[in-house]
Amino acid sequence: MLARKWNVKKDYPLILQWCQQRDWDSPIPQETLPATGVMITDKEAICAAGLFVDKTSKLGFMWGIFSNPKVSKIKLFKAMKMCVEEIQKQATKNKIFLIYTITGESALHKLYGKHIGMHSCESNINSYIMNLNKKKYKNLDWIS
Repeated sequence: MLARKWNVKKDYPLILQWCQQRDWDSPIPQETLPATGVMITDKEAICAAGLFVDKTSKLGFMWGIFSNPKVSKIKLFKAMKMCVEEIQKQATKNKIFLIYTITGESALHKLYGKHIGMHSCESNINSYIMNLNKKKYKNLDWIS
């Protein structure tokens, strides 16, 4: 498997396709993805994650992991582990000391906690978003 930096413009159609193949009510908008991120490939693209970086903060936010629904679970697990490790490398390059992420997926809970060594922050949390452009973002299902 290979890791490369993602190119949001070029990689977005693939991420959009994965969202559609997973029957998401609405796909994640391209403009909400960070410029920094990673794509894991083999003969095909397997998974991707983004990293929000603020040059004034030592905290980064990992957005994703987006994955190809047609990849086997074992291959996907290995690729996701590699993806998070590459996000760590990108964070280090950007002088980020902490990476925060959220997930509702039990498989990612196992990956992050058991296999990556991330610490769980909270076990019973609600997240919220404020929509400041209701004309553009009528449906926020992609973030729920």
